[in-house]
Amino acid sequence: MLYPTPIAKLIDSYSKLPGIGIKTATRLAFYTIGMEDDVVNEFAKNLLAAKRDLTYCSVCGNLTDQDPCGICQDSSRDQSTILIV
Repeated sequence: MLYPTPIAKLIDSYSKLPGIGIKTATRLAFYTIGMEDDVVNEFAKNLLAAKRDLTYCSVCGNLTDQDPCGICQDSSRDQSTILIV
């Protein structure tokens, strides 16, 4: 189906996410278009902030907003022991 360019671009963007096919991307795009502007703005702001502010810990590889992460910075943890689950 042919959609207006803005919705087609949004569908394309959503479909680039892992596990999101064209049908799901289309549903998400139309849902997003129907959302209140302030909700969409908050979503976009949070997405950009997560992309900008998050990184992987250089010690353990955990997703974090500081490097090293809070777990690796904890001086009360025994750094010589590793837990295998």
